[in-house]
Amino acid sequence: MQKPAPVEHGFTVWYYTDMIQKYEENYNSAFQNAVETKKIYLADALERESSSLLDRLDLSDWDEEQRQLAYEQEVLPYWKKFGQSPKQMWFDLYGSRDHRMDPRFMPADLYYNDILPYMNNGMQQHGLMNKGYLDYLFSDVKRPETVALNIEGVYTDAKRNIISEDTLIGLCRERGGTLFLKRSTGSKGGKGITVFEPDSCTDEDISGIFRDAGSSFIVQEQIKQHPQIEKINPSSVSTIRILSLLLDDKVSVESAVLRVSSPDMPYVSMHDGGFYAEILEDRKLYPKVYDNNGAWIDQKNAPFDDNFMVPSMDKVCDEVKRIHPRMAHFKCIGWDFAVDEDGDPILIEFNIFPGIDCSQLTCCKPIFGDKTDWILEDYFLHRTWEQNHRQDVLIY
Repeated sequence: MQKPAPVEHGFTVWYYTDMIQKYEENYNSAFQNAVETKKIYLADALERESSSLLDRLDLSDWDEEQRQLAYEQEVLPYWKKFGQSPKQMWFDLYGSRDHRMDPRFMPADLYYNDILPYMNNGMQQHGLMNKGYLDYLFSDVKRPETVALNIEGVYTDAKRNIISEDTLIGLCRERGGTLFLKRSTGSKGGKGITVFEPDSCTDEDISGIFRDAGSSFIVQEQIKQHPQIEKINPSSVSTIRILSLLLDDKVSVESAVLRVSSPDMPYVSMHDGGFYAEILEDRKLYPKVYDNNGAWIDQKNAPFDDNFMVPSMDKVCDEVKRIHPRMAHFKCIGWDFAVDEDGDPILIEFNIFPGIDCSQLTCCKPIFGDKTDWILEDYFLHRTWEQNHRQDVLIY
């Protein structure tokens, strides 16, 4: 058989190269349309949810004319230099606790759609946030005791030795007490968590719990929390949400919030009737807490007094500053910690797209604090991190 003539070979290479180029162009165009559609949908959903929340908050003692004047004279001029004119509702909402309209409050739609994907490399999120691998990422950090795992349909013990389902059930029975099954991904806000007591279950019951959890989950022992925190709510482990920033080769803690579930819930979740309270620098709680059903509660109606202090806060903050640099793909991280009976920080999980409400609504201060100007100027004017990773990642 004769070899193809050079001109034919050249034509073939050109044809396929051209076809691949057109395919990439079509793919990029379709992907960009999907990203823009997602942004529009997310912005609309955030605005509707926040507007509904704002309607439930009592702002009768915050003069409406004063709010409007502050918005026009302080908020709009601040954002004009970035080419933005965010809606007043964001500043009414985030300033509702202290009646403070800080122009540096970050609108939620801008935060989720633009700033976070810019600061955090979303291409790295899925594997790193899998709960099945946190014991490796943070092997030197105290974590809830692992009983067993399901890794994409493969059952293993805590040391990642392959086991059968019967052995997994046996391990659960050996531990006894209350166990927590968590989906390896997608369990934020209390979703994907099942609490069970093996002694009260048949083998078939436990097997059914495994089936319902899907193909990836982790089973952990219950944390024995610090007795001082347990006084607030003994039915579940209260968690500390820390928001940290990694900027200029330094980690800073921007906010700290104690999250407490309702008395009848075994874990902290969203909209369960519990409350969020800002942890102040002296380790005390701010005297007005946020009920996550949408109301502000004075301390006199909260389950703690003005002498209550969150134990081991220095240890928690030091641990965050120590471990954040190993996750340097993400400049902004939300960390969930508990404090055990010995006063040691226990890392529950971390979130590379942390919610905005803990920092801005509960704490009534800009989520990025005094670094807000720098971050906005960098995003809108300089784009220091633009070449570090793709900015058009679909983060949810």
